[in-house]
Amino acid sequence: DRQGAFSFASLQSSTGRATVARWGGNPDELSSFYIVADFRTAQARLFTRSDAALFVAGKLPWPWKAVRAGSIVPKAIRDLVYDAIARSRYRIFGRYEQCMIPGPELRRRFVDEERP
Repeated sequence: DRQGAFSFASLQSSTGRATVARWGGNPDELSSFYIVADFRTAQARLFTRSDAALFVAGKLPWPWKAVRAGSIVPKAIRDLVYDAIARSRYRIFGRYEQCMIPGPELRRRFVDEERP
């Protein structure tokens, strides 16, 4: 997301938990992926699992945008594929020994209750 289209909140933060719960998600389900689109508006909507991944892909530049074509696959099948990738993500994408410390540019994109 080099264009900075997305803001982030940790699901374990009070802001992340409250935001996900407000739109019907389960903030205790830490193995899921949540996107709250338009979260600052009355049109906010919650996406999870494969729907969230497709939403993100659709907002990224080419070639990621092409992944949106996967929306023609039934949700049940997409979610099975999502779950398989999620279970294997460290083997597929690698694993870091330490959490990344975000620089100021990325830190600005985190939504939390401490900042105005």
